[in-house]
Amino acid sequence: MKKSFFFLIFILAGVGIYGQNIVGKIHVSAEADGLYGPVSVSVPIETSALSDLLKATDGYIMFRVDKGNLTILDNKRTIIYPKNAEVNDSDLFRYFSVSLVSKLIAGGQASVTTVELRNYGILTLTNGQYTLEFGSFCPPDCIN
Repeated sequence: MKKSFFFLIFILAGVGIYGQNIVGKIHVSAEADGLYGPVSVSVPIETSALSDLLKATDGYIMFRVDKGNLTILDNKRTIIYPKNAEVNDSDLFRYFSVSLVSKLIAGGQASVTTVELRNYGILTLTNGQYTLEFGSFCPPDCIN
């Protein structure tokens, strides 16, 4: 009975940790260029600042580049960067798993991360030699 109880707790803890969908895919930057085309707009953000923003959200982080301006939201569509930005409910953002953005930063090891627009409005994040894509749209697929 005692073993069954601990096994059940272990399984429930695993569901809590791994229950979220992983959103995004990391590519080598050269591969991303071939898949998604060249970068048309690139907005830099200090990697240390982005790392701090990852701590301000839970599970997912959202990005939007509009007219060369970067806006970042937490998982509840609350503005976290820049604080004075204005966002409408209908503004389209791309969101990624915080775990993958952290992995991108750790692997790329660059002091600056770029948020990029490519062909067909594809939004990517690049740090060093790695690029993150396959974010989900919010709206309509918002997570709360």
